[in-house]
Amino acid sequence: MPTTKRIIFNVLARDVEETASFYEQLCGLKRIYTSDWYITLTPNGLLDALQYELGVIDQVHENVPRSARGHMEGSYVTIVVDDVYAAHERAREMGVDIVEEPMPTNYGQTRMVVRDPNSLVVDISSPTEQYGNRS
Repeated sequence: MPTTKRIIFNVLARDVEETASFYEQLCGLKRIYTSDWYITLTPNGLLDALQYELGVIDQVHENVPRSARGHMEGSYVTIVVDDVYAAHERAREMGVDIVEEPMPTNYGQTRMVVRDPNSLVVDISSPTEQYGNRS
């Protein structure tokens, strides 16, 4: 059986720079690679390279699989942050489309749901127990 070495979730972006900036500003992700058609982001910069990556790719670039070019449906990304309420406040400041306000879930996370600049659904969450009665 093959061994997985890394997983990259690629966001199909209409505007690569705008989309990367969204994830940097809202979630604190850091760039480790930038080109005109692709940007790689990780939680801690190069420390996380080759382990946890979020790729932002031009949705019609020749390197996107043909069956995925121009399509943005059927997936969402979850990003766990240290404080979902701080992320919520930042999202408001940025004018982000907030689909669901922060609320506790039945699986131990407090989550909010937003849409990125490409309308991709983004689940941003933190462990609920850290908030006590705040949730």
